[in-house]
Amino acid sequence: MLQKLLIDAYKHKKIADINMYGEEDSIIGYITHIDKEFFTIEEIDKFGNAIGSTTYAIAKIANLSLDNWYLRSLQIIICNRDKLNEEKRITIHKDGKELLPEIEYLKVNEIIVMLFFEEDQYELGFILDYDENFILLKDVGQDGCVLGITCYQLNEVVGLRYNGLGEQKTRILYDSKNGSPADRKSTRLNSS
Repeated sequence: MLQKLLIDAYKHKKIADINMYGEEDSIIGYITHIDKEFFTIEEIDKFGNAIGSTTYAIAKIANLSLDNWYLRSLQIIICNRDKLNEEKRITIHKDGKELLPEIEYLKVNEIIVMLFFEEDQYELGFILDYDENFILLKDVGQDGCVLGITCYQLNEVVGLRYNGLGEQKTRILYDSKNGSPADRKSTRLNSS
């Protein structure tokens, strides 16, 4: 049965998520060769970029998945890879109120932002509103799912980042689940 799944992944160029006995991390990529005992996988990173090929013994496979939420999300990223730009990232290390001009810009332009707090804590999402003391964030997971709305104290924010690859990837996944900003504006206009 396992070999049939590997052959299916190979023939249909499906992304495979494979856990090997003795390996901590799963191996994700495209099967590029298979025989009775071994298979070769072209491994890809979380942005869909090829990172090298490795050959493994089929007998060492603990489990194999060809269709899970992570692989579906990765396929969306691969289809939209041309939208990713490594050179767009902006990181600003300022405290709370010093960030108000950037916060206004991010709110008005509906840009996903990573807010930084003390001790390596961070939150990802859209700025819905703010004042001199608080910031209201629509929390978004890295998979593009809305997690909720949270109000944070502005004086606890020590910096922010936007347009990094992680934020761009999250935006692509968010838009794939919720429609693009243009789609959402069109829907609001049609419903009024």
